[in-house]
Amino acid sequence: MDQPLPWLRYVDAKALDDKKQAGTFTGIEVDDPAGEKIGKVDGFILDVAAGRPYHVVVDAGHWFHHKHVLLPVGHVMLEENGRKMMTSVSKERVARFPGFDKSVFETMSKEELRETARSMALHCGCPDDAVIAVEWETWNDYAYPSWWDASFYRPERIEQRDEAGITNPPGRANAADRNR
Repeated sequence: MDQPLPWLRYVDAKALDDKKQAGTFTGIEVDDPAGEKIGKVDGFILDVAAGRPYHVVVDAGHWFHHKHVLLPVGHVMLEENGRKMMTSVSKERVARFPGFDKSVFETMSKEELRETARSMALHCGCPDDAVIAVEWETWNDYAYPSWWDASFYRPERIEQRDEAGITNPPGRANAADRNR
């Protein structure tokens, strides 16, 4: 099955790291409002055509338990020093989020993506978003984060590793085209 939203991709945090400017997302700790560690940043779900994030992918696993979860970017803040992320969702609620399998993501149907978003909205305490009839990516949970800098995303890195052969999905201009 083809990914119904081919511009929406998992992007490993390493592909966004900028060693020259000492900026890195890989392994940044993610804490809840009480300061409890939820996990570490593993990557992002991005609109690769626009460089816009929708989810932070968090490795919430421990020694004997491995689980990735998606945190909607509207619930995540990056500390000023860039060394930690904070989420507005408690660790207890995040534990109820559905697991995220990176290897399955690009084969999920549009309805499966919507159902995953609904499930997260219900568990994060956003019941209004869970029943909205509009597309999930327009919900407040996915508001463009003030901490995200468009320069974090460098499309040439993703396009070089594009296994599906999609570099400019229909109806979307890639970041390089917009900057011309």
